[in-house]
Amino acid sequence: MFFKTLVAAFFIEHGSNNFSLEQLLTLAEMKNLQYLSEDEKLGLGIHDPSLEVIYGEWGAFEDAWARLDRIEYHNCLQIYFSMNHFLDLIPELPDDQNLPLKEDPLLPLAYTFRNACEKLQAEVAFVDTHAHYGDEAWENKQGNRDWIINYYWMLLESNVNALADERFGLLYLNEYMNQLWDSNPVRDDRDIIPLSQGRLAFAGRGSARWL
Repeated sequence: MFFKTLVAAFFIEHGSNNFSLEQLLTLAEMKNLQYLSEDEKLGLGIHDPSLEVIYGEWGAFEDAWARLDRIEYHNCLQIYFSMNHFLDLIPELPDDQNLPLKEDPLLPLAYTFRNACEKLQAEVAFVDTHAHYGDEAWENKQGNRDWIINYYWMLLESNVNALADERFGLLYLNEYMNQLWDSNPVRDDRDIIPLSQGRLAFAGRGSARWL
């Protein structure tokens, strides 16, 4: 059950799908939900007995677990998934070979994330695909809630450019936040998945789109 993790984080305004963790995960289409026991939570470095942690299967991400933090004006849903599963899907390509988006074997992950963003009515969401080697808090906790919440100020200040420049593997912005994106050649040099509203952008383009 326990594995080195990456994370998808969703910031959902209070009053917009202000549901329980189980209800939010059901909206995000996570299946076979199981509440972790106290011993299992301790294995993740979680010592708060009141905190719910749910394990399940999340679409193309497969095995994952989740927690919910209610912060100032938003609910922060975090779904932690296997880094090894993610890395196993990355194709080995020569350095000079591009990878068209439609041929990317990780594309189902992007679709799972996109669907969750839309059903959860997230304001901002991201998939972190950067390894956290050497980060003691991340290693010991199998994921670091504080690292994620540290980005919250960018949302509160509507600093979309700062969020974009973090180059998350995937970044979702709802329609309002997307309007605050300041285009420039560097910031816009990335693959996107078209949406009817908002924006879903990768970290980069081609074979480097996720990293």
